[in-house]
Amino acid sequence: MRRLAELEEREAHIRHIVQTVGVSIWEEDFSRVQELLLELRCQGILDVRAWCAAHPEFVLEAVKRVRVVSVNEASLRMLGASSQQELLGSLERIFLPESLGVFVEQLVALSEGRPYLQSESVVQALDGRRIEVLFSFVWDAMVGRADRVMVTLMDIGERKAAERALQESEARFRNMADHAPVMMWVTDPGGSCTYLNRKWYEFTGQTEASGLGFGWLSAVHPEDAESARKIFVDANARHAPFRLEYRLRRADGEYRWAIDAAAPRFGPGGEFLGYIGSVIDITERRQREQLQRFLAETGVALAASLDYATTLSSLARLAVPTLADWCIVDLVDEDGSVRRLEVVVADPADAPLAEEARHFPARLDGNPSNPPTKALREGRPVLVMDPGTDVERLLLQAHNEAHARVMAAIHPISLLAVPLVARGRTLGVLTFLTTARSGRRYAAVELEAAEDLARRAALSVDNARLYRDAQRAVRLRDEFLSIASHELKTPLTPLVLKLQVLTREIEARCEPALTQRLLGMLEVSRRQVRRLAELVDGLLDVSHLSAGRLRIEREAVDLTSLVREVTARFQLQAERSGSPFRLESVGAVVGQWDRLRLEQVISHLLSNAIKYGAGHPVTIRVQGTETRARLMVRDQGIGIEPDVLPRIFHKFERGVSERHYGGLGLGLYVTQQVLHAMGGTISAESTPGQGATFTVELPLVEATAAS
Repeated sequence: MRRLAELEEREAHIRHIVQTVGVSIWEEDFSRVQELLLELRCQGILDVRAWCAAHPEFVLEAVKRVRVVSVNEASLRMLGASSQQELLGSLERIFLPESLGVFVEQLVALSEGRPYLQSESVVQALDGRRIEVLFSFVWDAMVGRADRVMVTLMDIGERKAAERALQESEARFRNMADHAPVMMWVTDPGGSCTYLNRKWYEFTGQTEASGLGFGWLSAVHPEDAESARKIFVDANARHAPFRLEYRLRRADGEYRWAIDAAAPRFGPGGEFLGYIGSVIDITERRQREQLQRFLAETGVALAASLDYATTLSSLARLAVPTLADWCIVDLVDEDGSVRRLEVVVADPADAPLAEEARHFPARLDGNPSNPPTKALREGRPVLVMDPGTDVERLLLQAHNEAHARVMAAIHPISLLAVPLVARGRTLGVLTFLTTARSGRRYAAVELEAAEDLARRAALSVDNARLYRDAQRAVRLRDEFLSIASHELKTPLTPLVLKLQVLTREIEARCEPALTQRLLGMLEVSRRQVRRLAELVDGLLDVSHLSAGRLRIEREAVDLTSLVREVTARFQLQAERSGSPFRLESVGAVVGQWDRLRLEQVISHLLSNAIKYGAGHPVTIRVQGTETRARLMVRDQGIGIEPDVLPRIFHKFERGVSERHYGGLGLGLYVTQQVLHAMGGTISAESTPGQGATFTVELPLVEATAAS
């Protein structure tokens, strides 16, 4: 009796606790349900779950047999009851169809002898509200009552609402990420990838099983995977954002360059949750940047030489391996034939094969389906995505069987032939090939770059040929000038002698009146002969300069004394033109110069001053320092226009109209070249209508001698 009293006291204490806790607790009588389960066992039915699934009426009958015999105050508040009587009895008032699944699990646990079950479900309050709850079932909780079940209900509505909101947010994120144009991923705090979007799986061909965790690294190029992993692990340890580039294998097996950038995620309390990142394919961008650098380099190479054969060979070497594994250059010669100028390969082992390929240039009379020939004939680029590797297929594109065998040995996987077109003429063709060595396949980016390169190369070839033709024309002109000036010089010397003899004969034999008239006519003839001799001498000097045969014979020359001599010879001519000379000097200025050539310079400057002086005095000044001599000739005549002044020392350039002033425009050019040969310079300053000043500077000692 004492033991029974203790048990009753203990149960009363437990019931008091149950009534006062804030969790909903009730007690169910399961005795009649146990009878149903016993009947099933007697019938040999052991799989209660399967039986319930096949006989839903059995479940409904079992629910009706359950009786709630006790509820606490928290249950009244949860279910909206005013007294225990409203909740005692059958469960049907608070059960919903969704609740039956939990009840079935309760039957299964009871049949299997499990003492405890916990599961989430939903119940209905007396006012019709749906309440999401966490059920906890305990059998034999009441002392001596194995047919009683203690049920605990915890309202989890707020938690479930938060979970649904999180799931909805997750679903929105995944939907957005799956439709994003870039690859996206999410990791947990340990760095394990928990999500990869649909774009990743489409791009890499991976599945969730192969990509999640650290499986994504298997899609990264083996040469990049370890460095990518280290960067990621280091950033994950520091919870820091990161950005890296690596090659990512596409589903077709091609590796593409990608940028992987990620930022850390943090929870409301600042806890690290992992990363969210994106992966973008940047292969085309890298190719464009690489091709732009390549085109800049080729621009330098194309401008480095006017030998187009050398230039095109350099260009082909630059193209490999940046643009191609093979680069072939075919050039159209002036006779219309095509020769293979260069074949460059990326793999040195292909050098013997490259030598064989030299024997099969594009041919205008060859196979019109041959890509280089087609580009040459049609003047437009030809792109072949899969040329083939078998001889039979390549025979359709080759000139002959031997050519097809060479092409098959190359094993091209992509081919691009671009013509060199300038001024409407096709000058040649550039052919680019890729092989399994790089695995690249040409597309619009490479085609655009190849066309740009071909335009530049064609312009370079055309300019080089134009320059060559111009040089040839200049050589022919110089040869003509040299021959013509020599031929003209030959009759001038005896003509001068004849005029001198004729002058003496007239003075000795003719009457004074006739003598004066004839001598005047002879003077005119002598002036014209001198003028012609000066022109011929100028042409001779130009031919010598062009041929590099101008000789300088140095000796000690007093510049002041030489200027006085030349001035004296031109004095009469200057006075006739109304431009008398004014000589200013500081004494002797002696240097090592070619006397005859220096006299030629002074003569030309004085002659020009008289010709363009417009009847005003001409000032001549000679100065000297310890190292240099200076000669200045200033007239006050018509002057030189500013736009003409920079060109007056060029060959055949003139500062005035040839209709009003004679000459070939060679004097100042020859003067400048002669002074340069002696280490000197000449410059000009002028204001139109106020005259011009020419300044000559010469070193007193030859530079080589001084050194």
